[in-house]
Amino acid sequence: MSTAVPAYKSLHEELNTGRFETSDEDGSPTFLKSIKKYVFPCAVCCCILFAVLSIILIFAGWNLVNMGTNKLLEQDPTWTPVMFPRFSSCGGCHEGNKTDEELEQCTQPCYNLTFVKTWEKFNEKYGFKMVYFPSRPGPHGEPAVNISAWWLPAPEGKAPRPRIVAMHGLASNNNHCGVQATCFLLRELGFSCLAPSARDFGLSGKSSHPNTLTWGYDYHLDLLGAWDYAVEDPDGVLGGKFPKDQVGVMGFSKGAYAAAIAMALEPRIPAGWLDSAPFHGLRGSIESTVAMYVGPFLASILSPPVFWSAQYFSENKVDNYDPIKLLSQQCPKQRAVMISQSSLDNIVPVSESQDATTILSGMPDCYDVHTYTPPEYCNGERHHQEMWEFPDNTRSELCLFWSRAFQQEEALCRLKRQPEFQIWTPEAELPPGSPGLLM
Repeated sequence: MSTAVPAYKSLHEELNTGRFETSDEDGSPTFLKSIKKYVFPCAVCCCILFAVLSIILIFAGWNLVNMGTNKLLEQDPTWTPVMFPRFSSCGGCHEGNKTDEELEQCTQPCYNLTFVKTWEKFNEKYGFKMVYFPSRPGPHGEPAVNISAWWLPAPEGKAPRPRIVAMHGLASNNNHCGVQATCFLLRELGFSCLAPSARDFGLSGKSSHPNTLTWGYDYHLDLLGAWDYAVEDPDGVLGGKFPKDQVGVMGFSKGAYAAAIAMALEPRIPAGWLDSAPFHGLRGSIESTVAMYVGPFLASILSPPVFWSAQYFSENKVDNYDPIKLLSQQCPKQRAVMISQSSLDNIVPVSESQDATTILSGMPDCYDVHTYTPPEYCNGERHHQEMWEFPDNTRSELCLFWSRAFQQEEALCRLKRQPEFQIWTPEAELPPGSPGLLM
């Protein structure tokens, strides 16, 4: 027998002829020798690769709902609103106290020292207060959780100031850059802010799942508890009970996902600003993130195990509500909705906001839909940072949207008397190193 014949050829011939020639060396069939030499090692390698990949996917799912991992970057909840502008990491600065010189360096080219110092003085002048209230009860009868929130009142005026509940995003609390910076702009315009920390974050109480981060399960109940508190003012610290149609909600990223669910479940909420929301929940976030690295086809194969793992380790506390589906089924009256997102967002796909805009805009009797999509990009960040990168434009959008939502005159915002902070405009050339506009 010639040993020069390739193994696969010998194997093919032997399978087709039914002949299994004997090796001169040890008497074993060449067919079996070929399997031992080529098939077994390949099978073993495939099994090892499959096992390793399975472990990675399972670990990824667990990591997404593991509270310890998701609290690593949480802000210090003891910072006061006066401390926050100087201590924050907004725009790429390091967390902690910074001198004017350090701020001047780290805020460039996103924003400037004037913005920080004006924000600082405003919070000192007009005050703040930490308040506590119960969330709404849990979805399966869990008791209400004690929620902490910053009360950030607008300067007193001739008319009562509308109130807006602002919810932070993933792995943060009410000392979140987006919340604090936006509330500063809102207060300048005459809108008061109530900024809660979700259960298990900040100074809020513990949930029934303190070691598990959930999606679409109960965090919206914390926002609804804050909305109830802003309406009723049971402790008499907000200035008294307020009309429901003068209390709106807004959220950032995962907080916007919670705000969308809250709006769907509470038809009395008159308006919502939904900034960079992952409207398709954790499943959609996993699919879009995986697709960015391996493409849509492989994402369709790799994403389901990650989601199933997250479902298992969270004990089915993810994606219990679909906010777009819920909102499309609710039509108590026409309500104002702002869908805001950076056109360059690399954390939440722009398609998420596009889907929400398309569906809700198709219900004009139910939703008065507005959009705001500035090309946010500074110091490598592209996700909901318009409030400090484009503060003047964002302030104008906030004034226009909330004035219409609360049916008040835009002139009450006194936009022309507001200080100018912005370094460039969304229409101008993007900052150095930016990736360019997405088409």
